Amino acid sequence: MRLLRYFVTVAEERHFGRAAERLHMAQPPLSQQIRKLEHQLGVELIDRSRRPIELTDAGHALFEEARLSLVHGERAFAAARRAATGHLGHLHIGALQAAVDGVLSYVMRAHRRAYPDVKLELAELGTADQIVQLTEHRLDVGFLRGPVDEPTLTVETLIDDPLAAVVCDDDPLADRGRIDPGILADEPIILWTRAAAPTTFADVVELFRQHRIQPPVVEESPRIQTILALVASGAGVALLPTSFINLSRQGVRFVPLHDPLPHRPLSLAWRAGQQSPLVAGFVDVARRTGPQYLHDLTLRHPQLRPEAWTRSCHG
Repeated sequence: MRLLRYFVTVAEERHFGRAAERLHMAQPPLSQQIRKLEHQLGVELIDRSRRPIELTDAGHALFEEARLSLVHGERAFAAARRAATGHLGHLHIGALQAAVDGVLSYVMRAHRRAYPDVKLELAELGTADQIVQLTEHRLDVGFLRGPVDEPTLTVETLIDDPLAAVVCDDDPLADRGRIDPGILADEPIILWTRAAAPTTFADVVELFRQHRIQPPVVEESPRIQTILALVASGAGVALLPTSFINLSRQGVRFVPLHDPLPHRPLSLAWRAGQQSPLVAGFVDVARRTGPQYLHDLTLRHPQLRPEAWTRSCHG
C-alpha cells in the first residue's frame, strides 16, 4: 500500500520533486521506492527520459487500479478501526415477546442512533432457547427471565416487569389503583399457556401459591392478542407482564398488583468474559435506556406510578 501510494502521487504530479513534497520526504528515497516497485513487478512504470515524466503503458494500467486499491484499502482500514470500537458489525439478539413489545424497541432505537452502521438481527425466542443459542454462539445478547443457571453467561437485571391484572375496562376492578391478588380467588382466570410462556406461567402459579388461592381457570391461550380479546369481551381476568400494556388493546385495563409478587425481572444476558466491543456497546446502551423506558411508560400509563397506587389506597 505504501509503494502504491508513492506511485500514485508521482503519477498525479508527473514530477518527482513535487510528489516528494506532497509525501513529506526527500526526492532520492522516493525515486528509490518507485524503482523498488518496478523491480517487484518486473515492468517499467515511468518513462524518465521525458520532461515532464510520462507513464508507460504498464504505468497507466497500474495507475487506475492503484487509485482504486488505495480507496478500498482506506475503507478497509477504517472499517477495521470502527469494528474494533463497536461501530461496525452485526449483532444477533434474542428476546422474549414481553421484551419485543416493551423495552427492546427503546434499546434498539437508541443503539441505532449511537451505532448506525451496526446491523441488529432479532429473533423472538423463549428463555430456554436463548440460553442454548447464547452458549452455542448463535446469539450475542438475550432479553430473558431468570433464574438462569448457566455459568458461561452473565445475566444482569435490565428492568422490573411485574405481573399485572388485565381486566375488562367496564369491570369494577378497572377503577382500582392496585389489586390485592387475594380478591382474584373467585374471578375467572384466562391463562397464557405453559407451552407458549413457561416463565410467565410459572410466575402466575407462584402468585397463586403466595396468596393461597386457586381461582377458576376458564380459558387458556398461547396467543397474547387472543387473551386480550377474551378479557375485553368480559370472559375473565388475565395475569400478564406489565410490558404488554404497550399493545394498547382497546377494552382492557392493566392494573398493578399488591405485593408480594414473584420477582422475575426482565434481564439482559451475554457470554461471560465477552470481549466484543459490539456486545459491550449494546449492553451499555441497554443499561442507559432501561430507566428512560420505565419513565416514559409511567408517563403514558399513570396507573403504573407508585404514587398513584398510594393515593388509591388512601382515597
